[in-house]
Amino acid sequence: MNFPALSLRALAALGLAASTALFAGCSSNDAAQGQNAADPTATPASADVRYDAVRVTATQPAQSLSLPGELDSYFQTDIMPRVSSYVKALHADIGDHVRQGQLLAELDAPELTAALCEARSKQSVAQASFQASRGTYRRLRQTARTAGAVSPLNLDQARTQATSDSLNVVAARAHYQAAAQMAAYLRLTAPMAGVITERNASPGALVGPGGSSTVPLFRLKQLSRLRLRVAVPEAYVGDIHAGNPVQFNVRTFPGRTFTGKIDRVAGNVTPGTRAETVEIDIPNPQEQLKPGMFASATIPIKSPKTSLYVPKSAVVSTAERTYVIRVVAGKTELVDVQKGDENAGQMQVFGSLKAGDVVLKAGNEEIGKDEPVQVALASR
Repeated sequence: MNFPALSLRALAALGLAASTALFAGCSSNDAAQGQNAADPTATPASADVRYDAVRVTATQPAQSLSLPGELDSYFQTDIMPRVSSYVKALHADIGDHVRQGQLLAELDAPELTAALCEARSKQSVAQASFQASRGTYRRLRQTARTAGAVSPLNLDQARTQATSDSLNVVAARAHYQAAAQMAAYLRLTAPMAGVITERNASPGALVGPGGSSTVPLFRLKQLSRLRLRVAVPEAYVGDIHAGNPVQFNVRTFPGRTFTGKIDRVAGNVTPGTRAETVEIDIPNPQEQLKPGMFASATIPIKSPKTSLYVPKSAVVSTAERTYVIRVVAGKTELVDVQKGDENAGQMQVFGSLKAGDVVLKAGNEEIGKDEPVQVALASR
């Protein structure tokens, strides 16, 4: 039978395509068989990688808190006039070092001076009246020794008058002392040794007592001894005790460290800041440190409980969980943990771990559960 020429050519093309496909399939199978023959003991890739691992440690590491603080004068006071008056003279100014009892200012109040003079006069009158009545009583008592010379009534009246005049003297003296005390308020003196840090009036100014909004005439601060106040967060209140050492530095003296110890603990957590205030007394004989300076304080603490620690890099945190990768019998386990404090690259963890467990030093999300791994214990 004769076929058309076109049909013969089509059959030839189909045969060539089939031969090419068969040859490619054979080549692919040969390559796969060759690869398997070259690595007949192939295992999962994770078993071929050697990971660094560390043991979980249980310690009570010494830690330190770095907290901001503020220096303040050991004692400070606002010196304000106790009576309405005019400033007569000022004897101190800003920056002056004053001693206790030193005169700082003189005030003028004419009404107080007049009241003092009046009280002095009344005291003198009362004293004179008492002397006269007392003399009369003594003479009558002497005369009464002669029978019938003085009636008992006159003697009693003289005694009563002398007693009344003596009480008037006591009252006049108290009135004079009160007036003298009021007049003494016109002389303002330093209640302690220190430095005048503020002066808010000039001669001739009208000053007087007032409430908390009144500006003081002088502000006096003690600089030879300061207080460092530090607010300790509530979480560390149990670790803070009087006598604990403290180191701090200030920006004014970079690279220089000052030392002290906790002298007072407030014993109260402030609700607004959730912190407890501690005070450190700082001797400052050369007055290099100034009240109001910002200080960075370091307070060493030690947790009373033993805690488990792993390297910070061992903790894996994802959106769903936080865990470490523990290795048991050459396979991985994912152990959920909670993170605690961090100290020197070590992370405090809480979970189903115990001291001595082996965990991967560098956790990785790509490592799953029950994967065979090879580990080499590394130093922390």
